Amino acid sequence: MMTPRAFAMAGSALLLVFFAVLPLAGAGEYWIYTVTIGFYYAILAASWSLLVGYVGRISFAQAAMAGLGGYASALSVQHLGLPILAGLALGVVVAGAIGFVIGRLTLRLHGAYLGLTTIAFGEILRIAVTAEHQVTEGSLGLQVAPLIEGGTRIDYYYLFLAVTMACLALMWWLLRSRVGLFFQSIREDEDAAASLGVNVTLWKALAFAISTAFAGLAGGLYAHFVQLITPSMMSLQEMGFVLAMAVIGGFHNVLYAALGGVTLQVLLEALRELGEWRLVVFGLLTILVLRLMPNGLFGAAAARLIRTSGNAKSGPE
Repeated sequence: MMTPRAFAMAGSALLLVFFAVLPLAGAGEYWIYTVTIGFYYAILAASWSLLVGYVGRISFAQAAMAGLGGYASALSVQHLGLPILAGLALGVVVAGAIGFVIGRLTLRLHGAYLGLTTIAFGEILRIAVTAEHQVTEGSLGLQVAPLIEGGTRIDYYYLFLAVTMACLALMWWLLRSRVGLFFQSIREDEDAAASLGVNVTLWKALAFAISTAFAGLAGGLYAHFVQLITPSMMSLQEMGFVLAMAVIGGFHNVLYAALGGVTLQVLLEALRELGEWRLVVFGLLTILVLRLMPNGLFGAAAARLIRTSGNAKSGPE
């Protein structure tokens, strides 16, 4: 029987090959662009999964953190003259630092109270960015320097693919290290974790910081890719997309959440002719998955494949 870890490794390798050859298989530029945006959502959904699925700390500020990372990178390049890579790094640091502060301020909050507090933080950031139009251009949007001067959509596609895979690999390594054990012990029982010597206060805050740092990186990459950033990317609607992508993919696993991000972005574009009705389809799909497949579409599919593999090997020869 194939173990879950072996299945994950094999599945990841196949997915990497699939996405690597997709442009070579004749996919049009429009769909290359769509999947590239999907990689942005993949990092966001995976970063949200890391916090919610593995630590048990809910947040509705992930889209706002992505926007913060994007604005920090764009403004530092524009006004401070930083190289784009340095701007991206600054965006990661700023988003991670704000995430750490949020984690510290919400230590004693749980459930709905924690969720509402993170909504408030996200809205404060969005409104502040909108109001400071002399710096950010407000709702008109801020022009952003391109990440790759003269780069084609294929160039950006492979760059986003590489960064997404690197982020997922780093998350996988973290979650299988002592850090992951600390996170999961906090999720299961904070008091028991504290009694075993885990610094719950520190690791809760660090969980927020790590999660929002990934979101900040995603936001910076997105801003320099589309070369325009607006406060709308920090909205609750965007956060709803990220949440639904993670839930539909399977938020208990960062890889499944990431796949949900890519898949649902492609689905949204495929249903574009439906107009606003495509959001209804999106919402209904989220409800159905929550009701029928709590581990998400890819979580349920993986479990079924593992069972099928085990039954095939244990059957008569």
